[in-house]
Amino acid sequence: MKILVTGGSGSVGQYIVDELLAHGYTVGVLDLLKPKQPSVVFHFVNILVLPDVEQAMKGYDAVIHCAGIPHPLNDPAEKVFNVNVNGTFNVLESAARNGIRKVVFTSSESTLGFAFMTNRMMPHFIPIDESHPMRPQDPYGLSKVIGEQICRTYSAKYGIRTVCLREPWIWVPEAEQIPFYKKLVTEYTDWHKNLWTYVHVYDVAKAHRLAVEHDLENLHDVFFITAKENWTGKNSKELLQQFYPETTEFAEGFSGAQAIISHAKASRLLGYHPEYTLNDLFPNR
Repeated sequence: MKILVTGGSGSVGQYIVDELLAHGYTVGVLDLLKPKQPSVVFHFVNILVLPDVEQAMKGYDAVIHCAGIPHPLNDPAEKVFNVNVNGTFNVLESAARNGIRKVVFTSSESTLGFAFMTNRMMPHFIPIDESHPMRPQDPYGLSKVIGEQICRTYSAKYGIRTVCLREPWIWVPEAEQIPFYKKLVTEYTDWHKNLWTYVHVYDVAKAHRLAVEHDLENLHDVFFITAKENWTGKNSKELLQQFYPETTEFAEGFSGAQAIISHAKASRLLGYHPEYTLNDLFPNR
């Protein structure tokens, strides 16, 4: 199978490419930066130029769409929205024109709205799952909600199988990032908007591969992809009672440092089981 990864030279995309190569796939990368892997086909293409995206996609069996602006903090709102929404439209439209039957979209838990909220909200229930309302207050979360709708629309019109993977903060094993992650753990009280939810990039890469490999009952589906535990190591229910006392609905059995956003659906339907924890990033914390 030939798989095209948009944004495959990025901080997350490069790990997805490594995962696919390790499992024997032929991989192409569509990006503005050259990939580090010499064996991949490189398409130097701006995701916003539809004819170029369509041309680059010829001959591929599936697409993983990872390209985009990863948060709303460093770019103007209109740029975040334009790149993420129109880039996703171009990918799905190009897939339809090329007869591609599977697109995996790197979405985000920011669809929920908590991470970048301006006006306070609280979770309706714990653990949060895919049925929870999406209430973004920022251009990034909004762009991901619209991106998911674009996927849903193209599934409905063309029968393309689309899978949207909602990851929280993706932590990478690069040495220069470890001091920052340790600081997050120490200063956890400043990060309640993120619900202390993270995932290791190796598990993210695996989830994307599994999404390509599994043909699900639904043509379009959405999954949260998270670690097993919150990043503080503290009791999740006690954290929520301290920072979100309005939230009172907890599932039976929710306990310990269990992740506040559930990956249970991905485990059930994709065979996704997170293997990596904070101990893999900094074992002597």
